[in-house]
Amino acid sequence: MTAMASSAEKRITVILRIVLGGVFLVSCIHKIAHPAAFAAVVANYQILPPALVTATAVVFPWIEAVCGLALAFGRFDTGAALLVCLMMIAFIGITLFNAYRGLNVACGCFSLIDNEPSDIVPLILRDLSILAAGIAVLVRPFKDRTAA
Repeated sequence: MTAMASSAEKRITVILRIVLGGVFLVSCIHKIAHPAAFAAVVANYQILPPALVTATAVVFPWIEAVCGLALAFGRFDTGAALLVCLMMIAFIGITLFNAYRGLNVACGCFSLIDNEPSDIVPLILRDLSILAAGIAVLVRPFKDRTAA
């Protein structure tokens, strides 16, 4: 691989990392500010027992915030990218599981309206795009190590 191609790849990875961090920072703002509203969204998924809904609604947005900051600032970004990929896999799985059960639940990603149904196909496509960006950021450091 030429130095120019490698440099362009690195720039693209940095842009992806910053955009991905921004997505998670934007996503967590309303959840952190309104934990009760986010708890209603989490409860609508009908996956967690009631005892875990509030804890999830309080803790989860902070995980998103830490991942977003790590990605945006390039500190601990490999670990943050791994967590983002795991979260996206979980979100996709949960969305598909609820679709299978016939539940059309508001995703709660960027809006806390708990009774607003989601359009499953665009939601899955968006989550797959975020997952792809997370994978690209995750594998870049390992690519750099093997190229040296």
